[in-house]
Amino acid sequence: MIASTHETLAQGTERVRANDNRARAGVQGVSTVAIRMEAKLAMWHPDGDDKPGVLIPVFAELGRAPQVPGPLIRAPGGTDVIVMLRNSIPNATLIVHGLHARPPIVPIGTTFSDSVVIAPGTYQTLRFKLDRPGTYYYWGTTTGRPFERRGEDAQLSGAIVVDEPGERTPRDRVFVIGMWADTTADSSRHRQRELVVLNGRAWPAGDRVQYSRGDVVRWRVINASVDAHAMHLHGFYHRVLRRGDAMVDTVLATGTDLVHTERVAAGGTYSATFTADRLGTWLFHCEDPAHSEARGPLGFSAGPGVTANGGIVTRPLGGLATAIEVTHAEGDTSWKLPPPLPPYPARRFRMLLRQNLGSTADIPIYGIALNEVGIEAPRPDSGQRVGPTLVLNRGEPVSVWVVNNLPEPTAISWHGIEGESFYDGVPGVSGAKPIPPPRNAPPPAVTAPTRPPYAPLIAPNDSFEVRLQPPRSGTFAYHAIVNQSRQMRAGIVGAVVVAERNRYDAALNFPVVISSPSDSVAEEVAVLINGSTTPAPLDLRRGGAFRIRAVNFTAGRPDLVLELRHQDSTYAAWRPMARDGIDVAPAERVPQAARVMISNGQARDFEFAPLRSGDYRLEARSPSGTVLGELPLRVY
Repeated sequence: MIASTHETLAQGTERVRANDNRARAGVQGVSTVAIRMEAKLAMWHPDGDDKPGVLIPVFAELGRAPQVPGPLIRAPGGTDVIVMLRNSIPNATLIVHGLHARPPIVPIGTTFSDSVVIAPGTYQTLRFKLDRPGTYYYWGTTTGRPFERRGEDAQLSGAIVVDEPGERTPRDRVFVIGMWADTTADSSRHRQRELVVLNGRAWPAGDRVQYSRGDVVRWRVINASVDAHAMHLHGFYHRVLRRGDAMVDTVLATGTDLVHTERVAAGGTYSATFTADRLGTWLFHCEDPAHSEARGPLGFSAGPGVTANGGIVTRPLGGLATAIEVTHAEGDTSWKLPPPLPPYPARRFRMLLRQNLGSTADIPIYGIALNEVGIEAPRPDSGQRVGPTLVLNRGEPVSVWVVNNLPEPTAISWHGIEGESFYDGVPGVSGAKPIPPPRNAPPPAVTAPTRPPYAPLIAPNDSFEVRLQPPRSGTFAYHAIVNQSRQMRAGIVGAVVVAERNRYDAALNFPVVISSPSDSVAEEVAVLINGSTTPAPLDLRRGGAFRIRAVNFTAGRPDLVLELRHQDSTYAAWRPMARDGIDVAPAERVPQAARVMISNGQARDFEFAPLRSGDYRLEARSPSGTVLGELPLRVY
């Protein structure tokens, strides 16, 4: 291991600088860019400058501070690039990939290899042309392994951005996901170290991204890690314009995909845009709790969630996350006018969170009683469950009082529902900083009601009122956003269906919530469907058209596959209807084999219109095909 082998070099070694990818590397000419780089050892402090560091190999421009991720190579299409790369890592051969043209020029009869091998203390000069606009990356290794970005050299990565020739460089942000884990993804449940960073830092050490209201936001996301990540944007939908990897970048055939959660595979990339039209602070993070929950220094396990005296440790957000702050645009004087106090919603709910019978501190089993105000909640349930489906009307204001009777603090996130930032639910993030008026400005004529600037952590025996007014119909969810890996497994997750007023028929709509068991042994081989490993069958009428509304809130299954099969194991047929609450294009609403990948945090709606009676089963499978859970369907 490089860090331990050269431990004595740590004294006086340079510190790594987190690279926000806003400054391009090298010297830009008329049609060329020249970059002098080296790979070297440096001290990386991913959790903050005052937190523990580690000596790792990183890239740097010669004469400048080392960076994670490595220096940004950016140029318009048609640019000739010259990279002089030195290997300054003692006693380690460096192999670099990605410093080549896209698409590669491969002579007939040969096989393309982008490997560049550089011995210790030597350098190579690489020349290539960047012709194909898109988002790419380069990466290096000192182990000789293929794309297995899990060890100490996994931060040897950097972005390559090729802009459209002749156009002004867009005002965009480039996010590079990095990871340091002690195993590959196939055995991720047994990891002791799992450090995930965005542009070289783990939340909350990374910088927040700031925009003015009305700004058009453009992002490029590069997953230079070994795991897939389901990247969820709170409060907004973003249009995915392109997807690719280190070699290709493809404009989507349909032009755009409008989503709130985008799965990016290991080594994958995507480009997206949205308009920051609502004030507040919004979270952008991976929906896998292991990737976005605080861990110990340098990614080591923070230990059990239960202390020796039975107390429960509260784990805030961490790792793969950042915050998007949308503030008033310059010249906007709306701060002078206090926001109007909306009338109290006519429709009110009470969401009571409590322990189910059989719950213990080590294996919690939590339940949710959701009732219209004035209706007494039933007694606590027993065993594993998920929360009941909350059915709302599009555009109708509602109040949801979240009452916490759990033995630990909590908070609820309203997944995919656009609304006011304060009610989005992320403690210390959702909301907005108070905007001080200009010096000597007169006080506003009306005093606005006061409240905390950010959404609170809901303590045991406390409550928090949420105001929602969902602007679009679709399938969404609510779930715990504190102690996620513990509370979501315990059952603090459920579906939200937003329908047109008086248009929702429970006999034709079937929410399907896929989650993980509380027990770690059961979690290895199973998922819960609607809160059970043996869910009750759904009874359907032959000839009817039924809507299956599936959401995936498992812990660590971003590649879950849903299949609907006949009793003879052949695929049934269904019609895709919506993704993440957005109707699919009419051309996509055609009968097809009932099989789809659904990642963490994603919602998928399908119409199933059985023409023959008999038994069916909706199966949740691993990527290798192992059945993890099934929901029986009986058609009569």
